[in-house]
Amino acid sequence: MRFLKNPLFWIGLLISVGALFLAFRGLHWAEVGSALRHANYFLLLPAAVAMFFSLYFRAIRWGVLFHPRTHVRVGNLMGTMNIGYSVNNLLPLRVGELVRAYLIGDAENVSTAHALSTIVVERVLDVLAVVLMVVLLLPFIDVPAWAATPALVAGAVFLVLGVLLATLSLARRWALTVVDNGARLLPARYRTRLHEAAEAVMEGFGVLSKPAVLARAVGWSFASWLCSVLTMFIVQQAFDLGVGFEAAPFVVATTSLAMLVPASPGYIGTFELVAIKGLENVFDASRSAAASYALAQHAFLYLAPMIIAGTYLWKQHIPWRRLTTRPEWRVQDTEAMVESPAGGGLQVEEEHTGRGRAGT
Repeated sequence: MRFLKNPLFWIGLLISVGALFLAFRGLHWAEVGSALRHANYFLLLPAAVAMFFSLYFRAIRWGVLFHPRTHVRVGNLMGTMNIGYSVNNLLPLRVGELVRAYLIGDAENVSTAHALSTIVVERVLDVLAVVLMVVLLLPFIDVPAWAATPALVAGAVFLVLGVLLATLSLARRWALTVVDNGARLLPARYRTRLHEAAEAVMEGFGVLSKPAVLARAVGWSFASWLCSVLTMFIVQQAFDLGVGFEAAPFVVATTSLAMLVPASPGYIGTFELVAIKGLENVFDASRSAAASYALAQHAFLYLAPMIIAGTYLWKQHIPWRRLTTRPEWRVQDTEAMVESPAGGGLQVEEEHTGRGRAGT
C-alpha cells in the first residue's frame, strides 16, 4: 500500500471524484436504468469480437517494436499486455506498465529496460493516432475547444518527444557516452548495469528511426484503432443513441486523451465525464442515454482485458495474487531495476508450471 503515500494517487482520486460528480450531477437515474434495461445486448457479441481484434493487433504491434527481434511470441505479448492493462484497472500510478515489461522479459527472455522503452514508443504512436483522429473529424463535426485544444497540445508534445527519441537512437553512441559520464561516481558494477540498461532502452527507441519498421507499427496501430472505433460504434448502436458513425471516433479520441489526465485506477470518472458531455453537447444525445452508454462501455472496456489476462494467467499457472500481494516485479531500488539484461522480473517457477519459464 505504498502508493497511499504518493501525492499523485490522491490527486488522481480527487480528479476522479470531481469528474464523477460533474458527469452524474442532475441525472435522472430512473431514465438511466430504463436505458440500460432496453439496450440490445446481443450487439455486444460483435463488439466483443472487434475489441478482441483491437487488442490482438496491439499485441502484434508491440512485437514489431521489439525489432530487430522477430521471434517474440504473440501469445505472450497478448497475455502480458492485457495483464498490464488489468493491473492499471486495479492499481494506481500505471504500475501495470512495469508489470507487463517484467512479465514479457521473463516469458521471452528480453531486457526489461527494452520492454519499457517499447511501451514509451507505444504511447507516442497512440497519442499521435488519437490526435490524427480528431483532425480528421474536423470537416465533419464541430469539434469543441475542450477536445481540439488538448488534442493539438498533446500532439505537439508527443511529436516532439518522438523526434527526440528518434534522435537519441540515431546518436546512440553519444547518448551512451553521456550516461557513462554521468555514472562515473557509481560503483563499477552499477556502471556496467546502467550502461546495459541504457543500451536496451536505445534499442527500443531505435524503431522510430527505421522507416520500414515504423511503417509496420503504424499500420498495426491503424488496424487496432479502427477496431476500437468499430467497438464503440456497435455499443452505441446497442443503446440507440441516435448518433451517426462519427460519434464513435469522437468518443474514442476524447476518452483516450482523458486517460492522459491523472485519475484513479481504470480512469473512473474521467471516461464517463468526457463520453457523456461529448455525446450530449456535440451530438445532441439524451443525457440519460449517454450516461447509460458510458457506464456500459466503460465496463466493457474494463472487463475485456481482465478476461484475457485471467485466461493467460490460468494457462501459465501464474496466481493472480502474485501480481498484487507479492510484487516481485516492483522496483525496490536502482540495483533491482538493472539487475540483469534479461530483465529478471516475475519468474514462473518449475513447481508452478513444470516447464520453467512462462510461455516455453
